Amino acid sequence: MADFFSNYEYVIAWGVYFTAGFGCCVVWWKMTSFISHRGWRELLRGIAVVVIFTPWYAGESPEFFAPAIVVLLMDLLLEGAKAGMKGGIALLFSSFVMLLVLTARLVRSNRKGTSRPACPERPKEATRPERP
Repeated sequence: MADFFSNYEYVIAWGVYFTAGFGCCVVWWKMTSFISHRGWRELLRGIAVVVIFTPWYAGESPEFFAPAIVVLLMDLLLEGAKAGMKGGIALLFSSFVMLLVLTARLVRSNRKGTSRPACPERPKEATRPERP
């Protein structure tokens, strides 16, 4: 059994990371469900997915990957600002793709004519009659 873990520890680590990232996304989805403006809600959700799930090369070898935010922070801390651009460019490109996807979804929903208003009005609460 120990031989199995030593052979597949990299894959197991990524499996654990993706499971934890999925759990964090579920919690973030629940937390942002209270935001009434659709654009802000989807933007915050997209940023969370980009930060959590964007991989980048760990070190000089293209053999191993790590989360781009971790690569960015470690390079900034250990090697300085110029080295930190590696993970930063990956996050920037992923954020750009996320913005393109959100824009395409918005345009598509507007063309269909089934778009919901960005900030829907909430139903007014029923008033209770006063007690005599």
